[in-house]
Amino acid sequence: MKILMYNTVSDEMPYVEKWTEKTGHEVVTIDQPLNETTVDRAKVFDAITTQQTTAINAPVYAQLAQFNIKQIAIRQVGYDVLDLPEAFAHNIRLSNVAAYSPRAIAEYTLTQLFNLIRHNKKFDRAMNKGDYTWAAGGQAREIHDLTVAVIGVGRIGTALAEMLHAMGATVLGVDPIYRAQNEPFVTYTTLDDALSRADVISFHTPLNDETRYMADENFFDKIQPGTIMLNFARGEIVDMVELEKALESKLLAGAAFDVTPNENDFMNQKQDVTALPADVKRLIEYDNFLLSPHIAFYTNTAIKNMVEMALNDAVTMVNGGVTENEILR
Repeated sequence: MKILMYNTVSDEMPYVEKWTEKTGHEVVTIDQPLNETTVDRAKVFDAITTQQTTAINAPVYAQLAQFNIKQIAIRQVGYDVLDLPEAFAHNIRLSNVAAYSPRAIAEYTLTQLFNLIRHNKKFDRAMNKGDYTWAAGGQAREIHDLTVAVIGVGRIGTALAEMLHAMGATVLGVDPIYRAQNEPFVTYTTLDDALSRADVISFHTPLNDETRYMADENFFDKIQPGTIMLNFARGEIVDMVELEKALESKLLAGAAFDVTPNENDFMNQKQDVTALPADVKRLIEYDNFLLSPHIAFYTNTAIKNMVEMALNDAVTMVNGGVTENEILR
């Protein structure tokens, strides 16, 4: 089988080579995402895979169908980049990699929470100016004293909840799906109740019509003063204007984000700081706001699994088989 791998990064190549040696299938890699301009590259292939944050728009699916491409395997959890109705209308099967490494994202979320409660950005900035006093950063809190609302208790949210519980934090879970196996370390509750009680709010939901800009003005009105907010899911879950207001007014004690609604304009690029979007430039000036370049997933285990699972799913779907990673109608 001949597979075209869109938007390939160098870190993926060793795992691609090992997979081709093991399976005998041919994989051709390109570094562009799948879109209206690059879809023609798929013409002579049997299957395709991609990972990207830019949308795969309607015309792409019609073109793929003309090339007799019957599937798209995305190498990521979030599938909001896909136009599901359009794909299904052209009988294109879809898959994601929902569990390439939930711990990778959970661990990084926890890392940034620790950075916030220990005021590490403040201390680093002060020390760079020669100020080594305790007062430069301020007194920290300990994690076992915190109540954390995990919004979205799927694989990633569950992994984070387990870690938090092991360190003594109280974990509140908000999710339309109740998972009984989480009861030992999660107390399920309503969103309003969680917001009224939480010291920390952490988003781990997919992006869809229900979650897009769920953290709006009304949402912020319900949180406690001094709350910490973490977003390692999708940028459009949080209204960034309201986020900035909450930081400015001290409603939020801090925030750590790995994503933004406009991340395609600047993330995974090298540029002068002055060229960053205006809202990003303002936010990174805050001592209590941490921004990372969508790297929470970025571990050796995750990259290996993303590549191997997506390629395996591509072969399975083309051959008419069943994969647990398929995105169903």
